[in-house]
Amino acid sequence: MKTTTLIEVHSDLGLQMIKARVVERSLPFVEKSDGLIIHLPLGQIHACGENGGLRLTLHASDHMKLHLLQEAVDHRLDEAAVALDRRWSLTKLGLVPPNLTFAIVESCERVRPSYYRVRLSGASLERFSRDGLHFRLLFPSENHIGQWPVISESGRVEWPGGISEWHRPVYTTRSVNLEKGTLDFDVFAHEGGRVTEWCKTLHPGMDAAIMGPGGEWLPDARWIALFGDETALPAIARILESLPEETSGVATILISDAGDVQHLNTTSSVAVRWLVRGDGISLLDELKKLRIPDVDRFVWIASERSEVNEARNILVARGIQRAEMRVASYWSR
Repeated sequence: MKTTTLIEVHSDLGLQMIKARVVERSLPFVEKSDGLIIHLPLGQIHACGENGGLRLTLHASDHMKLHLLQEAVDHRLDEAAVALDRRWSLTKLGLVPPNLTFAIVESCERVRPSYYRVRLSGASLERFSRDGLHFRLLFPSENHIGQWPVISESGRVEWPGGISEWHRPVYTTRSVNLEKGTLDFDVFAHEGGRVTEWCKTLHPGMDAAIMGPGGEWLPDARWIALFGDETALPAIARILESLPEETSGVATILISDAGDVQHLNTTSSVAVRWLVRGDGISLLDELKKLRIPDVDRFVWIASERSEVNEARNILVARGIQRAEMRVASYWSR
């Protein structure tokens, strides 16, 4: 499947900008006489000059992946304020986006002092076991309760009232039971958190809307180091469960309460270390002391924005290449 759009930007400048971004992120690409072909897990992007502008054509194996690829491209173009009125050739006018799923709450339990575990059930949850670790919960504003985003004439998603009217927090799929058709995710409970308050009201049979999957996928290396705070614990748990036996390394997790320590399933040789806030040891302290092998390595860290920015600088100074790390801010202080 494919969709395409023509962007009113000088083709040479557009291609230079795209190439710089691709090289910066160490993404695989092929440079051809008529432009660039970028290979991504979801599909391919073909960028070429046309009629003084830049033609972007996206290819994917199915409608879901094509939509996710288009959303990723749209996000980058919106960030750069490029051709905000662009139109895509493939449109499903009036339909909800293919990555939007309506589910039913089966249960919500306080599984640790700092965590709720929510279980959803539904007929379309299988895809959350692959392609991306994360999804978004959707909460409309009071003015738009009962309304949902739809595909517009431009092929893009149109949000009732505008996207700023929606609360769309990101969570990690903790597990998916394909036989039962259920999805579990953990919520770090904190005072004043909108999803924390939502968890307090949940009971079986309530409706929920989620959009995804998206974001990063599982790291792949013989040696892996994982660092994260309370918000990253579900993602670290998911990654550990996926690692093969031959993987070695260390996972360092910062938690708020000693009661949040839990057994994390893994068949790998990755050692798990727990840090408790207030004990005088930080994720950055441990990162600075980390012994990193010279090859076949990957460092993953997710935490507060300023902390991960400093972590990135530490890793770059130690010679870790961009393709050998994943540094993500899960929240901002």
